Amino acid sequence: MASCGIFRSEDLEPIPGTVRFETALDWDGQAYAVGNIATDEFGHPLRLDNLQMYLAPIEFRSTDGTWTSSDDVFLLDYSENDKYLTLPLPAGTYDAMRFGMGIPSEINTDIDPASYPNDHPLSVLGSAGMFWTWSSGYIFVKYEGKFALESGQQLIEPFSYHCGTDASYRMVTLELASPLEIQRHEVTNARLNLDASMALASETDTINIEVDPVTHNAGGDSLGGRMMDLLVNAWSIEIL
Repeated sequence: MASCGIFRSEDLEPIPGTVRFETALDWDGQAYAVGNIATDEFGHPLRLDNLQMYLAPIEFRSTDGTWTSSDDVFLLDYSENDKYLTLPLPAGTYDAMRFGMGIPSEINTDIDPASYPNDHPLSVLGSAGMFWTWSSGYIFVKYEGKFALESGQQLIEPFSYHCGTDASYRMVTLELASPLEIQRHEVTNARLNLDASMALASETDTINIEVDPVTHNAGGDSLGGRMMDLLVNAWSIEIL
């Protein structure tokens, strides 16, 4: 269970008046799965072995301009298949979605994970591997795997990006191409896509995993911030 009772792996019927997101992963616009081999902008063959991230909060804008927010914290783990992110939402028409990548500053530091119930994503159990210390807080994004320097070589070189700290928190806003219609006692299905290749490259910045293969930016180094900036533009949404 990866959220406060809402984002879960088991098959449960969502409550009435909800939006249910399939969490999809792409690489350079094509469907991708953790463990598959891909190629980065520099021609390095690579394999993502672990991709996890926190989202909080998630909000939707109605057509009158008001935002409806969920106070839940969600931990996405892309190594797990057939995951859905399900949120209750008042009936209405929505034309935008926004969410924070990471943990908001007011709950990121100086809170003991042991104060949360075990099924909460910020608890000791729920945040396993995604927490540094009380002072530095949670790891917002883990992006880990292996790569090769050239095509045809074995993937033995590690890359490991752990992004966090309050300065690395980012907001993502997605304008909807078609409106999200929520009806009482009905479920609206949608797909939230993350293109993992865009964590490394955009038109304005590119991370070379051969040159910069590691960041554990509990101290707030610039490489972690660069990856978070790149990830802002890596998302898309589709109403099904």
